[in-house]
Amino acid sequence: MADEESELDTLYAAPLDQFVKIRNEIASRLKKDGDEAAAARVAALKKPSVSAWIVNQLARSGSLDLQRLIKAGEALEQAQSRAMSGKDSSGFEEARRDEAAAISLLRAAAKQHLKAASPAVLDRIVSTLRAGVATPEGRTLLKQGRLTEDLEPSGFGSFAGLSVPAGPKAPTPRKSASSKQQEKMESLRKRLLKAEGDAQARGAEASDLEEEARAAEGVARKAGKAAETARKKAESAAAEAQRLRAELAELEKNG
Repeated sequence: MADEESELDTLYAAPLDQFVKIRNEIASRLKKDGDEAAAARVAALKKPSVSAWIVNQLARSGSLDLQRLIKAGEALEQAQSRAMSGKDSSGFEEARRDEAAAISLLRAAAKQHLKAASPAVLDRIVSTLRAGVATPEGRTLLKQGRLTEDLEPSGFGSFAGLSVPAGPKAPTPRKSASSKQQEKMESLRKRLLKAEGDAQARGAEASDLEEEARAAEGVARKAGKAAETARKKAESAAAEAQRLRAELAELEKNG
């Protein structure tokens, strides 16, 4: 008898171009087993986008880097919560560095799952990873490895794994100097994280383009050598044709 959970694991681990075929087969098996509700749920599943599929594969490969990213997201959320409540926020920078390192390694791993992935697809993968790791719900989705669409940042402050908790408004109409200083520090932290995230994404994109340029340059050099060889062969063939033409003309003249 078909088990829905194990069948779903099989479905989301399968090659993307086989998703619809396998989905329909699973739905058919569930229906045959009399589980109409499960069959309907499976039949309604949407084929993942390319970037969502790759994130699913990163989760299903048991990636230590994904585990590291999730731990960094949890640490960042805790550090942010402590900072917002006026407590010690030690560990924030270390968690931020761990998150950035894990993102970089996962981006490289994504290219192994789809070697033809464009910089735009890789950027969407990074964006989904950042959005997912920012909240407990998102981290659960990443672990499950059953995404069908890219995840989007869930509100202000979620960039780079942060989710700013909504707190009550201050009871006093005027804010103290220390409160203003704390707000300024938090604002600067968020701007720094965004700038560093942008720099990382743009740097990775630049590396991809440089790699493509080197590959294109290699192809161009190879094509140039091939053209040079072909030209020499053409000139040799032309010279041989001219020699044979002259020899034929001489024979005709003497014949």
